[in-house]
Amino acid sequence: MSAAPSRPAAVERVCLLLADLSGYTAYLAGAEPDHAPAMAGDLVETVIRQLRPAFRLAKVEGDAAFLVAPLERVDGPILLDAIEAADDAFARRLAGLTAATTCDCESCRRVPQLDLKFVAHAGSVVRHRVAGREELGGTDAIIVHRLLKADAPAAAGVGRYLLFTDACAVALGLDASALGATPAVERFDHIGEVPVHLLDLANRGREGTARWQPPRSAALARVELSVAAAPMTVWEELTSPHRRQAWEGLLRIEEEPVGGRRGVGTLSSCAAERLSTLEEILEWRPFEAFVRRATLPGIGRLAMRAELRGDDSDAARTNLSVAWYGTAVTGAEAAAQRERLLAHAASLREVTT
Repeated sequence: MSAAPSRPAAVERVCLLLADLSGYTAYLAGAEPDHAPAMAGDLVETVIRQLRPAFRLAKVEGDAAFLVAPLERVDGPILLDAIEAADDAFARRLAGLTAATTCDCESCRRVPQLDLKFVAHAGSVVRHRVAGREELGGTDAIIVHRLLKADAPAAAGVGRYLLFTDACAVALGLDASALGATPAVERFDHIGEVPVHLLDLANRGREGTARWQPPRSAALARVELSVAAAPMTVWEELTSPHRRQAWEGLLRIEEEPVGGRRGVGTLSSCAAERLSTLEEILEWRPFEAFVRRATLPGIGRLAMRAELRGDDSDAARTNLSVAWYGTAVTGAEAAAQRERLLAHAASLREVTT
């Protein structure tokens, strides 16, 4: 009796991301073979930590990390925030390794030669097992890997960059022109032309890193929470319009990103039942802190500042501090103001427990 045919693998729509160390081959060729891989591995691990959990690690491929995320869980701002955080962490770790070592071996001496690049694509994949290990297959998985050898970055003289496809821009709502990305077309045998956009990370702006200064008056309310989730997960819950709608009781959030991404100056129109508010982001430091200002009906203008700190004793836990600032009121207005803030604090506690 013949075995029943296996069911075809399910097709998944995903965002595919590769983080790759630039200059690794030259670095490895001139460094000690017993030391260089460990140094490179440390840097790759640093990058992976920042990209999780929005992206799941599919595979470590030598000097590169291959990550994937379902399209319904990631958008353009989340992708850009994750890459910015990973790029910053890489730069800090590279500087730390360079400054901290007293070793004069070639592996340590050549570490500053390494750089970082990202390739992002959106498409369809299927999961299958090869030699007992899960692999992602399909044309789109091939495309994102081929783009590691793209011609556009070398032609532009760019070493640290994000290269993302048209398909990625459409799927995640990225405005390549507003981001200042350079359009190009890559060509591959058996695949054809792949329109892409090149974003130079080495010269990206830092407008969103400025700290917002609260008014001289004390906070109207403040909550301190310990959350059983990594800072990136908590950040998504607090900032992603889709995620906020689920826990804040909002019917709709319409966002107007600045320069193609969420950050300082971004305006959002939020509706809850018959009430609507207009929000503006005043501070934006991905996975660390943000400030939103909103005019609430019957309460007035308030600024909410959230600060996220990783727990030193538990990498999967976040210490979250949230404070509200505004004009103190009295009488019935004060009671309404306090009730609204406590309701928001209760929502925060619910979503973070």
